[in-house]
Amino acid sequence: MFDWFSLVQHYGYIAVLIGSFFEGETVLMLGAYAVHQHILSFWPLVGIAMIGGYLGDQFYYFLGYKYGYSFIRSRPNLNKKFKRASQMIVRFPTLSILLMRFLWGLRTIIPMSFGILRYPALRYSAVNLLASFIWAFVVISVGLQVSHWLHVFWHMLLPHQKRIIIIAAVISCIVLARILYGRLVKLQDHPE
Repeated sequence: MFDWFSLVQHYGYIAVLIGSFFEGETVLMLGAYAVHQHILSFWPLVGIAMIGGYLGDQFYYFLGYKYGYSFIRSRPNLNKKFKRASQMIVRFPTLSILLMRFLWGLRTIIPMSFGILRYPALRYSAVNLLASFIWAFVVISVGLQVSHWLHVFWHMLLPHQKRIIIIAAVISCIVLARILYGRLVKLQDHPE
């Protein structure tokens, strides 16, 4: 049998590093829950998430820099996103770097676009480091608050657990009966 507490305690930071490399809000929220449970620590988690996010963005930047527009052109969906991202980058380059991890749907194409557009690597890298810290800090902080309020909500429900189970069972039975009745009526109206 697995000792999940031990696995999270020993491999939690590695999982966060890998998860934050690939976008990673879900992993950071789980990491925040682990902080709430005193399995992981807040600042090391922020640091690891920042490093993973930074390395992921740098990877996509250099992917765009090395393979250029030909990589995007062969993928129609990315090509549309590239056009939107490029307009934003040209108008607000620093703001685009700072906010790119919060722009779902454009998160991988924005760093690629910076590479394709040959944005200065050193400047991109410096602003990306700050952006990765902001992203990690904000998502983990929000995750801690969500974990706290879920625990408060759960403890409010615990004394009423039996009633909640009975109500859920009654509602499930009513829904199931309604579905079965609807199918029975449908079969009687349209016999095969």
